[in-house]
Amino acid sequence: MIRSWGAYNPKIDEVAVKSLLKLLFLIYIIALFAINGEVPYLAVLVIILIIGVNVFKERFYDTVYTTLASFILICVGIWIDRNFALLLCIPLFDFTYQKAYGGVLPVGLLGLYFAVESRLPALILSMGLCGILALVMEKAEEKESNYKHKFDEERRLRYELERTKSKLLNSAKDIAHLTEVSERNRIAREIHDNVGHGIAGILIQLQAAYKLLDRDEKKSQEILERSIENLSDALTLLRNTVHNIKPKETLGVEYLKSVINNFGFCPVELKFYGDFGLLASSQLEILGLILKEALTNAAKHSKATRIDISIDINDKFARLYIKDNGIGSDKLKEGLGISGMKERVLNIGGTISISSTDGFLIVCLLPMAPQEGWGVV
Repeated sequence: MIRSWGAYNPKIDEVAVKSLLKLLFLIYIIALFAINGEVPYLAVLVIILIIGVNVFKERFYDTVYTTLASFILICVGIWIDRNFALLLCIPLFDFTYQKAYGGVLPVGLLGLYFAVESRLPALILSMGLCGILALVMEKAEEKESNYKHKFDEERRLRYELERTKSKLLNSAKDIAHLTEVSERNRIAREIHDNVGHGIAGILIQLQAAYKLLDRDEKKSQEILERSIENLSDALTLLRNTVHNIKPKETLGVEYLKSVINNFGFCPVELKFYGDFGLLASSQLEILGLILKEALTNAAKHSKATRIDISIDINDKFARLYIKDNGIGSDKLKEGLGISGMKERVLNIGGTISISSTDGFLIVCLLPMAPQEGWGVV
């Protein structure tokens, strides 16, 4: 899980480590003066200035210039008392951490030159450890910075993906609307061209037969008979047109029944309540996919002898319940089928629960409230 940057700031830890390191060196120098018993006033002033510069540096203005100012103050302290030479570890650490390697060499040489002979090994060891620690912390900060950059880039890409997804959903709605309008126009043309002209011709014939009824009854009778034949042909044409327009795929509960009828592994008990007309096509497709996946898994793994299926539909939600009496499984392995079911359900704001401890159980809830881009599954 990626934590928020507001909850944890690695920069705070780095400042704490640097401040603690510098504080230890300052405490050591103060202890040396305390042991000697005499502390020059200038040395006290220099120590206070060094503390002030480093506090300002860590809190407000951490640059090479403040490190240089701290180095100059330590040089002044060395001029007063050579015990200050140990404090050269502080600018050496800062120059290394800031990648200002040009300042490392003069600091090291100055420390070796002015160090008290008895403390030279300790100074060399301290400078070496400070340099290594600075390099390690600098590399760690660089990795942390790269990580943060990648995190920000990932977040930016995720936002762009969300915007693109929203555009695609809106485009899908527009396409669905245009498709619906196009289909309506096609149906209107189909009825107008195939049926409308025929009925219009029959109407004209009936009007002519009506006018000839008093003057030429025989002619009127002939026209009336032709009109009846033409009307019968028009009715047949209308039926054929409607039959061709009607989709061949089954819809609603018949679609789900056809899925169950094609399943011959074991008996299936189907119960449904509510109006299937409330379901959108995408919802019906998802229910069908879940039903197919559950029946396929039951045939492959369950050894079940009975499967109970219940579908409840109201104006709030649609609930699908599937339960078999098979052997189940202690550890459910999610393959592409189950993960695909979950993804489709979550995409339209639904929930799905799956259990395999006592047989195989699926409970799915789909909200009925219309949502943006519902047609995309």
